[in-house]
Amino acid sequence: MQLETTLPTAAASLEFYTPTRAPRLTFNLAAPRGFGDRDNTWAWSMIWWRGKLYVGTNRSWLCCERAAMNIALPGVIKALLAKYPPDDPEVECAPDPLDLQLQAEIWTWTPETDAWERVYQAPKDAIVKGRPDRYVSREVGYRYMTLFPEADGSEALYIASVTPKFVYWLYGRGNHHFPPPGLLRTTDGLHFSHIPQDPGTFMGDLPKNTLRTMVVYKDKLFLTHGPVRGYGFLMVSADPQAGNDSFQYACPETMKVFDMTTYNGYLYVGVRDEEGGYGVVKTDASGQPPYQFTTVVSKGGYLAKPSTNVISMRVFKDRLYVGTDRPAELIRINPDDSWDLVIGTPRQTPDGWKHPLSGHDAGFNNYLNGHIWWMREYEGRLYVGTMNMGMTLRTLPQAEGIIKPGSGVHLFETEDGCHFAPVTTDGFGRISNFGVRTMVDTPHGLFVGTTNNWTGLEIWRGTPVAEATATPPEELEVEMKDGKPLLSWDAAAGARQYLIWRAPFYDRRGTIERNKVLSSLLKVVRNFLRANRRMYLPPLPDKVWVPERYEAIGATSETSYVDDKATAGQHYMYYVVAEYEVGQRSVASNIVTSPSFTPAVTFDNLRQLVQRHASRLEIGDAARETVDAAQAAVKMGDNAAAIVALKNLYGRLAQVEIAAWAASDVQVALRKLVRRISLVQANLIPADSL
Repeated sequence: MQLETTLPTAAASLEFYTPTRAPRLTFNLAAPRGFGDRDNTWAWSMIWWRGKLYVGTNRSWLCCERAAMNIALPGVIKALLAKYPPDDPEVECAPDPLDLQLQAEIWTWTPETDAWERVYQAPKDAIVKGRPDRYVSREVGYRYMTLFPEADGSEALYIASVTPKFVYWLYGRGNHHFPPPGLLRTTDGLHFSHIPQDPGTFMGDLPKNTLRTMVVYKDKLFLTHGPVRGYGFLMVSADPQAGNDSFQYACPETMKVFDMTTYNGYLYVGVRDEEGGYGVVKTDASGQPPYQFTTVVSKGGYLAKPSTNVISMRVFKDRLYVGTDRPAELIRINPDDSWDLVIGTPRQTPDGWKHPLSGHDAGFNNYLNGHIWWMREYEGRLYVGTMNMGMTLRTLPQAEGIIKPGSGVHLFETEDGCHFAPVTTDGFGRISNFGVRTMVDTPHGLFVGTTNNWTGLEIWRGTPVAEATATPPEELEVEMKDGKPLLSWDAAAGARQYLIWRAPFYDRRGTIERNKVLSSLLKVVRNFLRANRRMYLPPLPDKVWVPERYEAIGATSETSYVDDKATAGQHYMYYVVAEYEVGQRSVASNIVTSPSFTPAVTFDNLRQLVQRHASRLEIGDAARETVDAAQAAVKMGDNAAAIVALKNLYGRLAQVEIAAWAASDVQVALRKLVRRISLVQANLIPADSL
């Protein structure tokens, strides 16, 4: 086949190369902090139902955690890590845990009046063993909400609770008389009642402190139960309002479940494993429980020091995105149960090397981001929120100066699962906002609920930005040019110039190991944990990345920029902002990492990707031929013809329906390679780098 018969004309191809751009959001505080009460510390659950937003809180959570740890840990560990009340000038805890105000609350927002109202408060009717004269709240928090279609055709809202029993062990270990965690039910959003949990029944004798994730699958309610840390065993009921013995185990009791969701016709479950690393399994829940499960991901994704927990799951554009805990990695599972690394450390696996598609290491290159805690789709974009440890760790000796710049919850959004743009990297301007605990898409915008142990939870509302006023640069990419980072991006129509922002990030593992106080503390804690297997502290990763703040480093009217001031061997993150009229700026582009943790796209790895998906793509053979022809064009110096060919292939892939997810993979790689060919055209990189 001759080259000229393979390559189409430019006029025939350019119309296909117009990626969809979903609107960006601007966020504003949507409720008084803590709903006017700083003891409402976490927005632990959230749902949109019957034209209202419902939010479940927890109460005085740092105080609860410290009181429980103070009881459980021995003297030296207690003195170092678990003083009660805590040595933190910004948190207030009652001297006696019995005096903590722990009645969990449920609040609603009505859009017509833009008003918040408390519709439920947990009853203060639990007796603490050894103190029959004192009543305390039976529920310290509402951890999860879901809707369940019941047999009579009605729809009920179920709310999973957490009991403060773990706080009150001080007043009698083995406090078996304390009520088990309850399951609230309402059909109107005004009247709430607990499902039956009589002593001697399955639900009445639940041994642990928390009910957590709930998923409806095949007309059954699946629910997890376990300790406060979140993992536990999986239960199932076809008639949850009956309570008592209507629930039973859905999996072996030895299987520790953290999060779950439905995907591709199955129930996918994230499994905790302290020894080998987290796993993801699936079941079709056929037959009688306990059900049979098939392994999809094992051994913590084959990382040398893997996460033990799956913290979050969300389906987005036919993939299942799975977020983990320390390290905070993000993988995505495909419809054929293959999986890709999206954010995390490159590693060898049985399927070969996996590099992060985003180019970012765990935690978005920030060790303080300990969880990928919550994800939600809104208007064609996936929003990804973290849990950030900075505010808590700041009180450790000599730590604050190092960790403060990287502190505060991070929230990112992505349209393609590869390019992640920052919504906030500092807790919406308040580093005590340390986690995105829940998000809900509504007809009135995307609502984000934070965790804040110091000044109370916050609710943020994101609404679309008018794109015509300040469109951001898209698809920022980076590679090295003569040892310096070379940035390039798609032009933003009407922009007068682009501002370049940069944040260095450093490996702080050596700093920790050289700090005598911190290293001694870690040694003492780890020695204790070796003898207490029920407790777990994740090991430090090989690289403990902690970033500095972003600073503006330059401006250009071009769509590329070489950072000549970058230090050799230093790691950086970058984003770009478009400036229109003076003072009018766009939101940030996606962030990139230099050097990237994933290789640049070349013809060879594009060809490998096409080969991987050849059996799924309707144009597999034609795709391979086009890639070969485009590479030949580059070798002949006809870069323009190569770009036209690849753009035409992009357009043909947009018409693939059977395996659109596979076509999307190739399209992302095509966009990246077209960008690199354009850099060759501009004499910014050599042709042999392709």
